[in-house]
Amino acid sequence: MLNIKFDGKWLEAQVPGFQVISVSGRELMSYDVNEKKIPGIDGASYTGSEIGSRDIEVTYRLCAPMLEARQIRMNKLNSLLKAREAQLIFADELDKYFIASSAEADGSKIVFHCSDPFKYSTTEKTFQMDSTGTIMVENTGSVPVPIRYEITHNHENGYVGIASEHGAMEFGKREEADGQTYQQMEHLLSISDFVSASDDTTSKDAMHPTYGTKGTLTTKSWAGRTYLTLGTVGTLVGAANGGMRTLTIPADSNGQSGCLNWYLYGHLIMWANVMGQTGEMSISVLTVDNKLIAGLNWNKTDMSGNTAYYDFVVYNPSGTDNDAMKGRVLKSFAYQTDHRHELNPWYGDWGHVDLKKEGSKITYFYWGQYHTFNIPEIANLKAAKVQVSCKAWRASNKTLYIHGFDTLDFYKCNVSKWRDVPNRYWQGSKLEIGGNTGQFLVAGMPKPQDEILGTKWFKAEPGETEVKLYFSSFCSPKPTVVARIREAWL
Repeated sequence: MLNIKFDGKWLEAQVPGFQVISVSGRELMSYDVNEKKIPGIDGASYTGSEIGSRDIEVTYRLCAPMLEARQIRMNKLNSLLKAREAQLIFADELDKYFIASSAEADGSKIVFHCSDPFKYSTTEKTFQMDSTGTIMVENTGSVPVPIRYEITHNHENGYVGIASEHGAMEFGKREEADGQTYQQMEHLLSISDFVSASDDTTSKDAMHPTYGTKGTLTTKSWAGRTYLTLGTVGTLVGAANGGMRTLTIPADSNGQSGCLNWYLYGHLIMWANVMGQTGEMSISVLTVDNKLIAGLNWNKTDMSGNTAYYDFVVYNPSGTDNDAMKGRVLKSFAYQTDHRHELNPWYGDWGHVDLKKEGSKITYFYWGQYHTFNIPEIANLKAAKVQVSCKAWRASNKTLYIHGFDTLDFYKCNVSKWRDVPNRYWQGSKLEIGGNTGQFLVAGMPKPQDEILGTKWFKAEPGETEVKLYFSSFCSPKPTVVARIREAWL
């Protein structure tokens, strides 16, 4: 008897009396050949071929002591088959799965439809780059599969080239001439600086001057990450109350304070584990005299549902200390404080955010897209401080289960240096090149502009594929590179 696992559940274990009689459709697939008939010439001209979708038919019997019990078991089986595009595993091939949906079922037969006709390995194969910059990728499957690369920099680098006999990919910028003045980004603040700082109970929240900041921030570990989050609300002052920390941005490597152009990157979570929980948090970049240059605000006042808002905030010359929002909101987005990616961009691994100021140009990131605005009033405002706060709404007795930051990095842009090393990809940065997604990511952020014109993405053909990697000449030691594939069979 052949056991079947669908969407993570063995049907035989879930439905007493379920027994597979036979399975068909797992065999080799035929190709649909395309050809063009040319008048006056024997035969035809081959133009291509493709493989269609796959149907796997399972005949079964469902035993039960009584008719009523059989119907109960049938209902259970029906509920197990409702998943779409789920893994389908057979007990005689536990290391492989199909991606299937139940398309047809009756009292003796189930048809699983696989829009993707291939079956895949349940585990990825990993390959390391050797000291010569070579990766030998071995694909023991029967079809070409995408290659996913993870590149961790052990030194600054400006260029990545990846080549095989099947194609070549280039990212970044080919080497610049040495011995010239250039400008670089400098990392001046990180989340550890905020964690170790004292709570700021005496300053005003530059974004929300009427809110209370008499409370504390603390750290909370959740799902393998440690977040800087709300500790206590403190003395109740305004509509929202909690903790805040204000850090002065250190001087750059030239000893100069103040940042006319800067970049801020963070990773955060904002999640309610029950409906109606509320809360607020913000990041504000300030001048030396506490003017808000720009910032980001997350707030949830919905005390019955799950709706929250994310705001792009910028300097407002008309703002006063009597305003609940002293900055100007350029754009606001509604989302749900849910655990599902399609509803909440601020949960789990995908909670990325960044903000960049270049003169009067300010660029915000939200859910895979960048939004740029020209604000003349901020052109000459220099960043001197960064404020972070997490608060609870005074009108609510249910605070968000967790809202806070586990990554927060502040960089000064355009620091003039004399050095012969470009630093597009800084030491410690991680690049991800997804052969299955076609995305190039730097520290989790999409950077399609780094892909050099003429790049040809390639797959790992069945057998061995030699992949050569190239970096800037000054990049020593070389990065640590891992290539991963998930083998597939027809």
